[in-house]
Amino acid sequence: MDASSHEAWRRARRLASVSDAHEFTPWTDEGAARLREAATAVQTAISAHAQALVAAGGENKAVFKASEDLLTVLIDYADAQFDFTGYGFPLGALAQFAEEDEQTDEEDEGEEWPTSGISVLQRHDYVVRDEDAVLEAGRQAYLRVWPDDDEAAAAADVTHVGRALYQVAHADGWNSLYKTRGLEALGGFIGVVKQDELFGPDSDDWAAAVLTEDAELLYSQDDIYRAP
Repeated sequence: MDASSHEAWRRARRLASVSDAHEFTPWTDEGAARLREAATAVQTAISAHAQALVAAGGENKAVFKASEDLLTVLIDYADAQFDFTGYGFPLGALAQFAEEDEQTDEEDEGEEWPTSGISVLQRHDYVVRDEDAVLEAGRQAYLRVWPDDDEAAAAADVTHVGRALYQVAHADGWNSLYKTRGLEALGGFIGVVKQDELFGPDSDDWAAAVLTEDAELLYSQDDIYRAP
């Protein structure tokens, strides 16, 4: 999976849902129904897109219009997939193009950004009592998310503790780590501090801004709500 494409999609997905106060609940019957409806719409839209291109006869304006219409339907499908599974790749990566249009509109409106900011810092410490148990928990979480895969695929994906914790969080959320086999929760801290230097546009630099030089990064997740 292309991480940069996935993150670009997540930025646009967050733009659409940042004001939604409902807790994320995947794998619902309503989500499944929405996903099926979106899939049907994609099939219809692709057929209409092909017909429009054939009829365009070299007219670029018609080609662009047909492609924009298809893009909207594909992003709707990616949103439905995300709401149902918590995972939007690969079609979700297309949302970066819609996001660029939104950013251009905002720039045209002369929107001003705040001159100061805050950081919400969180730290939760665990003792790894049984690394093999943690790995197995991660592999079982993988199989819950990808039930069509087998144990060999799970073992190939979860090869270290960082990846195991990602799969547990992917299936059940980061707050579920306290009940993960092989881990003993010690405690947690959340702090809100004034921050003059916020994260820059390149998420690859974010970990260095948070971690000390001697920290070993086992896994990281970038939650990008809006591109600066």
